Amino acid sequence: MIIAAIMAAAFVLLPVSGVDGAYHSISGEKSVIAVDEDADFTIIYTDSDHESMDVTFSAKLVNTKGDTMTGAVSPTTGAVDSGVPMTLTVTAPSDAGRYTIVVTYTGTVETSDGSSVDIDPAVDRYDIKVVEPITLSVNVSLEDPNVNLSGYGVYFWVDGERMDDSYTTFNVSSNGTGSVKYDWVADASKGKHVFWVESANGGVVDVKGLDQKHEFYIGDEDYSIYIALAVLFLIIVIIALVWVYRKPVKNFGKPKSRRK
Repeated sequence: MIIAAIMAAAFVLLPVSGVDGAYHSISGEKSVIAVDEDADFTIIYTDSDHESMDVTFSAKLVNTKGDTMTGAVSPTTGAVDSGVPMTLTVTAPSDAGRYTIVVTYTGTVETSDGSSVDIDPAVDRYDIKVVEPITLSVNVSLEDPNVNLSGYGVYFWVDGERMDDSYTTFNVSSNGTGSVKYDWVADASKGKHVFWVESANGGVVDVKGLDQKHEFYIGDEDYSIYIALAVLFLIIVIIALVWVYRKPVKNFGKPKSRRK
């Protein structure tokens, strides 16, 4: 999945300018987040070459214009201990788009002779994309509505890949019908996508609606219906024109001239 590739490159260790042996990093489980969703990120600052340190961080979320999103990061400031990870919770804005988590470290370190040295401000950045979830839904039904579905789960598959976070169980009404849905959060490309729902229990229960592929479009609409209607309209127009052209013209003769 695209997210996995981004995660693999997300964890970075950077030397702190002006202080040998000091490193800082930011990492996260995902870089694509649904609007208004909370996600956790980990920061860590390590300095093994000095007796002690007094380093603090400040964190914020900015948009592509550099504007700070108020209340988007918690905590926004705090002290860091060498080599001890800290968790930042980011609340995605309500507006979809690209954003960046910016973490700045400042402070001092104590050298072996007891003097304090200011560190140059060090900065970590982590890019995220905030998207509107796409709700995928499938209607299901049972041949026997009395079948016990306790613990019966399903997974959604999108474009040939199982969505591990989509696992869900479901119930059906008294007539044996129901539905399952999943909010797909992804940096999806425009165009056609395919999804289906698959039993997580090996298909031990006959559930209609599973394993059936469904298409949906992002960005670009499926114009096949409109094209078909346009072709049908064109055919009707051609038939009407041919009928009008070939329709015989009745000749009622010349009108009688007025008598003098």
